[in-house]
Amino acid sequence: MTSLPQDRAAGEAVIRRYPPLPGALETVTAGAMRFALRTFFKSIMKPPLPPQLQRGVLHMLSVAMPGTTGVTVEKTKVGNMTAERLTPKGAKPKHAILYLHGGAFVAGSPRSHRSITSRLAKFANAQVLAIHYRRVPEAPFPAQIDDSVAGYKQLLKDGFKPENIAVAGDSAGGTLTLLVTKALELEGVEAPGCLVMMSPAFDPKLDSQSVKKYRKLDPMINIEWGHQGFTWYRPQHDHPLAFPKRQNLATLPPTLVQVGEIEVLHDDSVWLAHAAKRFDRHVELEIYEQRWHVFQIHAGIMPSATLALQRQAAFMKQHWGS
Repeated sequence: MTSLPQDRAAGEAVIRRYPPLPGALETVTAGAMRFALRTFFKSIMKPPLPPQLQRGVLHMLSVAMPGTTGVTVEKTKVGNMTAERLTPKGAKPKHAILYLHGGAFVAGSPRSHRSITSRLAKFANAQVLAIHYRRVPEAPFPAQIDDSVAGYKQLLKDGFKPENIAVAGDSAGGTLTLLVTKALELEGVEAPGCLVMMSPAFDPKLDSQSVKKYRKLDPMINIEWGHQGFTWYRPQHDHPLAFPKRQNLATLPPTLVQVGEIEVLHDDSVWLAHAAKRFDRHVELEIYEQRWHVFQIHAGIMPSATLALQRQAAFMKQHWGS
């Protein structure tokens, strides 16, 4: 394993950069994934493709990513939501992960992200609750936040202690990972032990320097798709949770953020790392060189994706209670 950890001094963001793993398997699979994403995802997932077809495209591509063995998948309900519980076989975990999938708020499901959730369950020896929160445009803001809160409260009802819960999410789910903690705070509910975000989206204008720099190089995200998602999301300007960058981060739980180097949302992750450190919060940022938006979904195929999920599990174990 090759890595170039670059920990910053106290008072600054903790940032680590990881180059691509050596070896033919990593090189070949990375090239294949880039080609497949650019050809079958980025070129298609944009207006005017209607939401139902967007969901179908994401579903077909993501379910081709393999889950892992040794994990039991149980379909369940959380209120009116469908959900999946993923548990290591033969285990009775005392730790849990609420997983919030990505998909620009319009697509994605617990099934589409099982390559991630099954491995997190196995690597962290935890139960994962992956909820199918309401999606846009049928259910705009704050439905997704409300459903995320309901998922967290379900884990509390199941007997998991807050300090033994992690909230994790990718892309739009990473956005919700931040906002659900603030929603819980507004309700007076104890926060989870830690957070993990993959390529979160915090700027609805999508006009950062990384958008301008990587919009062509990024093999996955078409920026028009991002604009459409935020337009359908329709946050209410007077709502306290409307804008992620306006949140008070003084109570942010220990947080790990992973982002690809060449993706349009790169700068959103950098912003969170530096903004949180101004409140002296524990935030670690991992930047994966030559990797793209939520490359972790290729776990089981691309070695660097599997390793990134192992690092997430290690972070959770470090910050969970006993």
